[in-house]
Amino acid sequence: MYSRDAVKAITDTIFNMATGHEVEVDLSGSERSGTRWANSTITTNLIQYDRQLSITVRAGNRQGGSTTRDFSDAGLKEAVTEAIADAKRAAENPSLGEWLGAQEYIPMDAALPSGVNFGPRERAMMVKASVDVSEKHGVLGSGYIPKTDQTTCTANTKGLFAYYRYAETAFTLTCRMPDGSGSGWAGTTGIKDPSVIDPVALTEVASQKALRSRNAKALEPGRYTVILEPRAHARFLSLVTGVFNAGSNLAFMKDKKPGDKIFSDLVTLRSDIGNQTLRQTTMLQNNTPAQPVTWLEKGVLRNQAGGPDAPPANLNMSLVMDGTNLELADMIKQTRRGLLVTFLWYIRNVDNSILLNTGMTRDGLFLIENGEITMPVQNFRWNMSPLVGYNNISLVGKPVPMHLGESYDGSGSALVPPVRMEDFYMTSLSPAV
Repeated sequence: MYSRDAVKAITDTIFNMATGHEVEVDLSGSERSGTRWANSTITTNLIQYDRQLSITVRAGNRQGGSTTRDFSDAGLKEAVTEAIADAKRAAENPSLGEWLGAQEYIPMDAALPSGVNFGPRERAMMVKASVDVSEKHGVLGSGYIPKTDQTTCTANTKGLFAYYRYAETAFTLTCRMPDGSGSGWAGTTGIKDPSVIDPVALTEVASQKALRSRNAKALEPGRYTVILEPRAHARFLSLVTGVFNAGSNLAFMKDKKPGDKIFSDLVTLRSDIGNQTLRQTTMLQNNTPAQPVTWLEKGVLRNQAGGPDAPPANLNMSLVMDGTNLELADMIKQTRRGLLVTFLWYIRNVDNSILLNTGMTRDGLFLIENGEITMPVQNFRWNMSPLVGYNNISLVGKPVPMHLGESYDGSGSALVPPVRMEDFYMTSLSPAV
């Protein structure tokens, strides 16, 4: 939204207007836009701009502040004058802490020109390419292409300039048969460079799943080997991240300490601060620099977040689960019998003491036999704890960007591989398509 030079010019102007005072400025500006389509027709094209600037002024032991959305010189001058007057009226506070000075952050280019300039025309062209594929296969496509361009900065007269800007997008699509007999999902999220998105290829995947999911056969509930595609795995991974917080009250983590083995050898989880695929900031909420941290290494707990001795990173910052170069097709070939799971939907907690959760499969569930997909399977409701699941991993694929949460934009993108888990408990049949 705002370049580094543009933000520097604004903060320098404020500092010059408040000469003789200590000043700290918090600036944010964002563009949130997106295109939605349903039944192979664009239904919504939206854009929202927002910006805000907060000024804090100190006059000795007094402190005052003001906020404004007017970034003109006149607007900034009015806000500075208001903050100084507020500080002079304030009661003395001898306990005011020192502001943070200049910091050095890991370099991060998170707002590529292609992402910043990704607008409604480019999104409409992606939708057109997708709809053409949907119509060719006789399916109806519904999807979402969001765009976020966000700038934040905290700067002060002590030398701090904690500037961060990112721009990212996603492409998510559900294709359904016109009579509702089949459904398939495909997508990619947390993308800095829109040119890497192939709407034709993604729509082919979603369309083929919709076509192949017709006439699904009911299997008996029970424990299955499953391959969780990256979107399904990202949602499952989000259920376990709290385990690595210091002070966790889970019985599973009682007396656990760094060096203890808690998960499968195939589980390595890192906050890879500065990862050039992901777009997360390289600074903590208090504007001190974040550093790369390994939380789990081959199933061994290495660090915990949130405690007094916690490393300088939050668990969900630039989260990466290490994988291999195996593509999804390779994993299917290496599976004797199991289920390919596209999507986990409507996940709800059942017993937080053991992280037991329930949900449903959706938008493409298929039986794998002797390394091949042989038939569509009626959807299941499942009950599973990630504390069990991550001890039962038997194969890991190639990580890709994917949001952990229910939404496809905002914070929470990570690098997540497809995984194969043993003894995944499918408890009952689900009528969902």
